[in-house]
Amino acid sequence: MSKFTKGVILVMKKFFTAIGVIAAAFALSLSAASPAAAVRPPGPIDAPTPVKSRIESAATVDGEVPDTAVEQRTCRARFAEGVNHRRLAEVGATILEVIPAGTWVPVSCERGAGGEYSACGLTSDYWMEVYWNGAWGYSAWSCVSEWEYTS
Repeated sequence: MSKFTKGVILVMKKFFTAIGVIAAAFALSLSAASPAAAVRPPGPIDAPTPVKSRIESAATVDGEVPDTAVEQRTCRARFAEGVNHRRLAEVGATILEVIPAGTWVPVSCERGAGGEYSACGLTSDYWMEVYWNGAWGYSAWSCVSEWEYTS
C-alpha cells in the first residue's frame, strides 16, 4: 500500500470519527429536552397530596430503611384516556377505580415494570405508581399524556 493510500485512509477515519462525534452530541442535545421542561399548566394540582412516604419504597427485605434513604422528588401526570387504577401492576389485578382522562394525579417519578398490557394504542409492560382517591395503585404508563416534576 502506498504512502498516499495510507494517508487517504487516515484522513477518512478522522473525518468519519468527527461525523460520529457530532451525531452523538446532536442526539444528546435532543434527549436533554424532556417533556418535563415544558410549560407548566396554570393552577394547583387538583389531586390530594400522597400520604405514603416515598422512603418506604427504599426499605430493605427485612423492612428497615437504610441510613442513606432520602425523600424522592414528587411528580404528577395526567392520562390521555380514562385508565384503570389497579392494586398491582398487572392486567388481572383488582381495579380500584377509573381515573378520568386529563385529571392531574400525583405519581411516582419513575416507571416500573409489571405485567404486559395493551392500552392507548401501545403494548407495554411499564406501569406508573399513582395516588388516586386516597390509595396508591398502578396505571398504564403508555396512556400518560403529560408528566412533570412538582418538587
